[in-house]
Amino acid sequence: MTTTTTEQAPKRYELGKRDATGRYAVTVDGRRAGDIHRFHGEWYARPHGHTEESRHDDKDAAASHLVDLVDSGATDPAATPAPAAAVEGIVPWLAPRLTPIRRNILNAGIALARVAELAWLPEDEDGNTTGYPGSDNQWMLKCCLSGHYVMRWWSHLRGRNGDNIPRPVWRHKGCIPYEDQAAKIAALVGEPPSVCPCQEVTHPTAVEDIGKLLDQAERARKADDIDTLRPLLTQLLAPCPASSARAESMKTFLPKPKPKN
Repeated sequence: MTTTTTEQAPKRYELGKRDATGRYAVTVDGRRAGDIHRFHGEWYARPHGHTEESRHDDKDAAASHLVDLVDSGATDPAATPAPAAAVEGIVPWLAPRLTPIRRNILNAGIALARVAELAWLPEDEDGNTTGYPGSDNQWMLKCCLSGHYVMRWWSHLRGRNGDNIPRPVWRHKGCIPYEDQAAKIAALVGEPPSVCPCQEVTHPTAVEDIGKLLDQAERARKADDIDTLRPLLTQLLAPCPASSARAESMKTFLPKPKPKN
């Protein structure tokens, strides 16, 4: 009896390191073919030089799709990797991939306030603001204690079952000693005001005012009126010393958790 062993063909693609936007550059036969990234459990492939994306079940399927495009001649791979172009959204505090519906606005406002309380800054290594990406996607943040840039999950920073305790309790490799962190956070953050002190833009903290802006933002979104929507989102999401009070009021608009039987 003769036994044959079937060897799996080697993969023709290579993945680069994840960049600040969460994308992996893909090279095929040593040439840049595009990039892939994960968003809410699914993978997306974008050919080099194109803006449209295709959805796939896993990382290998997304990268292999770019191999197929190169072989078919549907895309022209670059000889040298080109830097990823910055993708701009309506406002920088909400990731472009997140539609500015009411739930995403509320979750973004709550998350931005909490990372500020924990002495994190939503910023990448180039100094660009990194918008709230959703709870299931990594977020590039700058640690205000050490100056390091770290990829974190908001779902880990917000705690579990409403306890508001970030996990893991250590911030990141290379941060200042754990026993010194609480005091430094308190010194950096201070006591947040309950009312917006900003001069140029008034950020609402009262439930009634937030509700009015949310209604206006929803109407502007449905009408595709970006010029009206942008300043509304700025009031609801832009940095403010009173962002914690704003976030507390925002929480009242979220669905109430169902009682456990």
